[in-house]
Amino acid sequence: MQNTVRTSSLMVAGLAATAVALKAQNIPIPDSLPPGVTSAMVQRGKIVFDGPGLCHNCHGELAQGLLGPNLTDSEWWHAQGTYLMIVHRILDGVPLSESVTGNPMEPRGGSLISDDDVQSVAAYVWTLSHPEASDSLPIGVTRDMVERGHRVFLGPGNCASCHGADALGNVGPNLTDDEWLHAKGSYLSIVGQILSGVPLEKSRSPTAMPPRGGSNLSDADVHAVAAYVWVLSHPGH
Repeated sequence: MQNTVRTSSLMVAGLAATAVALKAQNIPIPDSLPPGVTSAMVQRGKIVFDGPGLCHNCHGELAQGLLGPNLTDSEWWHAQGTYLMIVHRILDGVPLSESVTGNPMEPRGGSLISDDDVQSVAAYVWTLSHPEASDSLPIGVTRDMVERGHRVFLGPGNCASCHGADALGNVGPNLTDDEWLHAKGSYLSIVGQILSGVPLEKSRSPTAMPPRGGSNLSDADVHAVAAYVWVLSHPGH
């Protein structure tokens, strides 16, 4: 029992927040983060939460509570919900005498994570408690899709060979401005353009674009690339 409590009393054992907690890397990154917090820290915090921090053992894979409290609601049990207070709680843990759940939380959740990882987990948990600050993406688009789309754009999608690794244009048009040559700029219109391509007779650039960029991308990858391209043309999202 002691080992179960120790492993499961993970890092943020007394915090609970209003949130969107997703099993994969679908992490909404708010436009405004606490001082010193970066989006990279939030992404790293999710990885630590699911892995070496042992957090999911106590709070669940969706952070909705198990032996430890739910981190996706608005009720805070052992902290005040600020980023620094979350850092402090992870570092110090929750002694049994102060635990609302009846389970103690050891410092750093009983793990050996570094100070940097503590700050990253705190950043991730903070985002769970601030959904109202999250940036707005088109319906059905997640931050994970955008990141996947970036990888596909640079890799198997062959997109960079025409539009450039920075998407500023090469043989194909610039994808980072608000001038759309073959689509209307909406997410779904970008999806449609990738699926159908641009025949030479309709192309406003010197070359045609084959369907799916001439690659064998799955539908999911097409949607991911479209999400990434949409973000490129909508700074701040």
